[in-house]
Amino acid sequence: MPTNDGPEPRRFFDRITEPLAERARETLNHAEDKVRSAIQAEIDAVQASVRARAVQVRPSAIAFGTAVLLTFFGLALLVTAAVLGLVEGGIDPWLAAIMVGVALILIAAGAAAWGKRHLPKPVVGLAEPVHPAGDQVHPWDN
Repeated sequence: MPTNDGPEPRRFFDRITEPLAERARETLNHAEDKVRSAIQAEIDAVQASVRARAVQVRPSAIAFGTAVLLTFFGLALLVTAAVLGLVEGGIDPWLAAIMVGVALILIAAGAAAWGKRHLPKPVVGLAEPVHPAGDQVHPWDN
């Protein structure tokens, strides 16, 4: 049989813990806001840096792209000239094309083998990257 001798124990503890819980919520929200703003500031800084670098690199990238395209067309003309030269030397056109194609495949295989041999060895156990500012910068410090 319930009696009304005093406040229920649950409500009594709620009155004590409610202000503490509210302060804890506010503190956590404040910390969350600081972390979110620090992360957003880093993201914004990286975006600005990448955009600035992209603007600086754009003319060079266009020039290299143009050079690659022109080199490709130049090599295609040289291959065609090699085939036509062999045809003029008395070789059938299909055989001249096969000979030039095989020669190009052998050159490409040699370049690939050379490149594979000169690849750097994989590094095991890399050291942790160190921030350039060291321990001087903390995202929550104002």
